[in-house]
Amino acid sequence: MKSKIQVSFNQVQYEVNLKSLQENVNRYINYINAIYQITNSKQYKTLQEVEDYIIKQTSFKNVLLSAGLLDVVDSYKFIKENHTKMNIDVLDIKEDSISTKQEVLEKIKEDATEYLKEEFINEYNTLLKSCNELNKLQSPNSSNYLSKDYNGKFKVNVMALQNSKRI
Repeated sequence: MKSKIQVSFNQVQYEVNLKSLQENVNRYINYINAIYQITNSKQYKTLQEVEDYIIKQTSFKNVLLSAGLLDVVDSYKFIKENHTKMNIDVLDIKEDSISTKQEVLEKIKEDATEYLKEEFINEYNTLLKSCNELNKLQSPNSSNYLSKDYNGKFKVNVMALQNSKRI
């Protein structure tokens, strides 16, 4: 596979996506903390599991009233509002370390990067070689003495070079 040649990087898109992933991490941490407030366990639980736990503690059928009796209404509301807003698949969850998976971070960086189209790579390499040769000139302005003929072919404008008196 030929190496990719970066054309541009969309920093704004990258930072927006990075911020969204960080918000997902923070939401998950707050979700686990809310579960801990209710169950005294930092184990991930679904909304249904949390509701079943609350009802089991009070023996009442109404979850919200039961949460009120247990003084965990805020934690329960947070879980109810956020259980569908998290994307757990992109998280790297270890004991006390929650972060976004490395491959997800690499993907958003790749998505924000534009690469030179495959059909232009040979042209780019030829132009790069030309630049290297032009950079060997004594005077950087000597490249101004290149001109194109009516067929679009480059040639040296000898008269302009002769009259330059720059070297």
